[in-house]
Amino acid sequence: MPNRKLASEWLEFAKKSYETAMLLNKEQHYTDVIAVDIQQTIEKAFKAIYAFNGDKIPRTHSLEILFNYCQQYVELNHVEIRDILIIDDYYQSERYPGPKYYMPDRKEIENYLNLSAVILQQILRFINT
Repeated sequence: MPNRKLASEWLEFAKKSYETAMLLNKEQHYTDVIAVDIQQTIEKAFKAIYAFNGDKIPRTHSLEILFNYCQQYVELNHVEIRDILIIDDYYQSERYPGPKYYMPDRKEIENYLNLSAVILQQILRFINT
């Protein structure tokens, strides 16, 4: 039996991360900080599918792992694995200084903000049907 309540709670947290990213972008805030909120939006949206299905929610930040699971249940239109891998890297490379760190440009951030909104809407639609 689907667990819509728990899934909705995960989606509410995903929406908060998305809205934070949108506000920061509107204020022209640092793109590396916005990138982490984009990653968090998608991670929490994907974890909502685990919650919905009553499966144990993995303790991982890997969007690749979460994406592969979610694709079994939700038709994620206009979502490519290469984009997921780029966004996945934000969580690691943008949180800590080091050789992998880079500052995404504004256009990249806006593209991935749009993609995170698409993912959020598709998962919301799946859970509410």
